[in-house]
Amino acid sequence: MQKVDKYEINDITFGQERELYNMYKKSYRNSTIDKKGEVSKLNIDWELHDQSISKCLEFAFDDPENILKGLSHPEIDALGQKILLRYLRMDNESKKESGDWV
Repeated sequence: MQKVDKYEINDITFGQERELYNMYKKSYRNSTIDKKGEVSKLNIDWELHDQSISKCLEFAFDDPENILKGLSHPEIDALGQKILLRYLRMDNESKKESGDWV
């Protein structure tokens, strides 16, 4: 178990992590990357992005409807984004744990 904000979240398998990563990166596939490898034009497919957040919440909680019922939809999305970044090891906490934190 891990903790994001005040919520205990389930650990996920490598396969689930890859599933989330593939969904998440598809939401950015129409963005433009310049010759330096940096995003020069950000174009997000919000439907795919929201699907990756929803899948992430399904993995994170055994009963997401009950656990998150007191939150507004924007609050659920913000929490889902934090959890997604934790699962994909792209958040600051994961970077500290792996030693990548500068």
